Order: sequence, then structure tokens, then C-alpha cells
Amino acid sequence: TQNASTEELEALKQEVAELREALAKTEENRDEYKSKYFQFKGIFQRQTHTFYLYQGLSESTQSALSGIFKGTSFEEFLACGVQPGNIDALWEFTRNHALQDDTKDLEILVHIITYFVKMYNSTNDTEVLKICTPKEGDTFDTDLHIRTPKSKAAGSISEVLLFGLSNGFTGDIIKKAVVTVK
Repeated sequence: TQNASTEELEALKQEVAELREALAKTEENRDEYKSKYFQFKGIFQRQTHTFYLYQGLSESTQSALSGIFKGTSFEEFLACGVQPGNIDALWEFTRNHALQDDTKDLEILVHIITYFVKMYNSTNDTEVLKICTPKEGDTFDTDLHIRTPKSKAAGSISEVLLFGLSNGFTGDIIKKAVVTVK
């Protein structure tokens, strides 16, 4: 009976060792999945942040953009927004808002354009569209900038309402930055 107890004890010790090993592997897997979860959650939150900003635009702006953004899902937002023609149309729409001194949704629109320009560039080996943001205090230059109607004809830039875009390969200006000159 003592032999049976010793054998039983050894079997139980072996079982405990196996269970501890299984628990360690389970904890290791849990930690790996947890790490991946937080990584994907962070990526997804960054991706959806711009979509939520878009949904926060005024009804009139969203309605005006319905020709650019088809559908209502996140996937449709991405598919529409990253197309070069739609980036161009969104930039032109935003430029018109800035020139009409309609700044209600301007900050969100600039964020959305920035997001899609960066996303579009990330699908290419080299940067196709380069964001050109003048600095306050720079001298107004008609080759690089468009001034708002309330601006002076010449002088220093006091505010940048919308960045410009240039060709990433040639450096040629595609879209002039919209600025206020004082």
C-alpha cells in the first residue's frame, strides 16, 4: 500500500507538472493574443478616427460630399477617399470653403484630405503627392499660394487655411495653399 501511495503520489506530481506546463503555455498564448489585440485595436482606432470625424461634419457638408463619398460604411469611406480623383475633388471643395470664409467644417476637411493623401502615398513606392504647408510669416507668393478675398494683395502669411499639393516626382505645384495675408 505504501508502494501504491508512492506511485500515486508520483503520478499526481507528474500530472501537476504537466498542468503547470499547460498553464504556462496558455498564459503565453494569452499574452501573445492580448498583445496582438491591442496592436490591432490601435490600428483600427487610428483608421476609424477619420471616419468618425467625417460623420461629425455638418449635414450640408456631408450632403455636398455625397458625390465623393458613396455609401455609409467605413469600408466605402476608405474606398472612395483614397482615389486620386476624389482626393482632388475633396481638396477643391475644401478650397472653396476656405475662400468663402466658411470655416465651420474646415479643420475636419483638412484632416480628412491629409489622411487620404498619406494613405494614397502609402500605396506607392514613392510619395506621389507632397503636402506643401507654408509657415505663418512666410512671404505671400502667387506661384505657391492663393489668398482669401479679405487678404491684402501682398505681404506676410498670417494664417494657413489649407495646405497645397505638389507632384512628388517633379516638385511642380498641383494645388496652391490657401492663406490669409495681412
